[in-house]
Amino acid sequence: MKKFLKNNWQPLVLAVLSFLTRFLFLTHPSDLVFDEVYFQEFVKSYFSGQYYFDIHPPLGKLMIYFFASIFNFYNKNADVLIFRFLPAFFSSLFVLLIYYLILKMGLSKKAAFLGAALVLLDNAVLVQSKFTLLDIFLLFFGFLSLYFLLWFKGAPAGSKKAYFFLALSAISACLSFAIKWTGLSFFAIVGLFFLFDTFKKFDLKRVIINLLIITVLPFLVYYSIFAIHFSLLTKSGPGDAYMSSAFQQMIVGKNGAPKLTLWEKFAELNQKMYFYNSTLTATHPYGSKWYQWPLDKRPIWYWTEPTGQAPESEISNVYLVGNPAVWWMALLGVVASIIILPFNFLRKKIPRIIYILILGYFINLLPFIFISRVAFLYHYFSSLIFGILILAVLYDAFLKNMKNSFIFYWGYICLVFLCFLLISPLTYGLPMVSGISHYYDSFIKFLL
Repeated sequence: MKKFLKNNWQPLVLAVLSFLTRFLFLTHPSDLVFDEVYFQEFVKSYFSGQYYFDIHPPLGKLMIYFFASIFNFYNKNADVLIFRFLPAFFSSLFVLLIYYLILKMGLSKKAAFLGAALVLLDNAVLVQSKFTLLDIFLLFFGFLSLYFLLWFKGAPAGSKKAYFFLALSAISACLSFAIKWTGLSFFAIVGLFFLFDTFKKFDLKRVIINLLIITVLPFLVYYSIFAIHFSLLTKSGPGDAYMSSAFQQMIVGKNGAPKLTLWEKFAELNQKMYFYNSTLTATHPYGSKWYQWPLDKRPIWYWTEPTGQAPESEISNVYLVGNPAVWWMALLGVVASIIILPFNFLRKKIPRIIYILILGYFINLLPFIFISRVAFLYHYFSSLIFGILILAVLYDAFLKNMKNSFIFYWGYICLVFLCFLLISPLTYGLPMVSGISHYYDSFIKFLL
């Protein structure tokens, strides 16, 4: 037991702290926060069977529904704990996933602990995963796909083990895509690994099998998710208006209504999702642009509640705002890696996974240049995690064996922890007297 604790104290500490930070004050505020007002209603629709429409695929809502179903849970005054439990749980697991992903990248335990600690102590990721919101599912499955890809890369080409891990990676990328379409970026990384495996040692049989694995298998999974979605929503509901008249008549069950096949329903819904995503013109006072995100600009005001009476009045706020010690250092790491790569004597110290990480950072960020619909700070999360992974690589390559690296390592983690604590009242919606609240208002205005 003593040996086990000595060898595994880092993931154990991360597990305890991740579950503690994610589940602390989980039911506060009890009010619906930001997009919870939509997603909780979508989940409830599966209980009532009333058809709803969302611009995102249904997997995230289905996951929360099936979790609630375990408890045979549904009433109009539903406890927010049931709805928020699964995002918080996956967020806790995500911290551990990052730890083991960094180890699988061939880096040290210290680098893995550093990277996981930065995810653990980022206030924005925590806020987004303590409410009934879907982004943590996208992150979890997306980076799980990358984890399985590394297993695929290390397996003998054409072996059953290689096919198995490629299949797991493709399915995980599909699940990320089935949460929100921005998960498509992880499919691009799977495709890159497929090309690398193809040209490493060309074998037609292996290429065909791999191609089927990364195309047919994910499609079948994605299609099946929609089949479950349609099987649960069999009654007329608020989403009818977004669909064709034939679709609406089929749901209502009118005599003589055209019988749409599952494939026709699947095709129409995905077409409608694409149409409303691409034509969405609504604005939001806390919307932001892609070039603002790396600097942690434009935090989102999620919730507020004044309490008490003057002069000792208190106010509670929840903001989605990142930990500057994490976000700014991640950006610095990305810039440093790009500067380093042209120099051979520096580049040879860095594992080649750095190219995938840089690609992952920009493939998740740059498409938002061309997206006209309103976007928010949380759309940067995937790039942020890739930036954190890049930091872990740079630490192992250049800082781990540096003189006084111990002081730098723990000094930086302590700085991140201090920033986390300072921002935590805005993360958990803790009440603050008006005098203290003034300083937090100044901080938010600075980031705005």
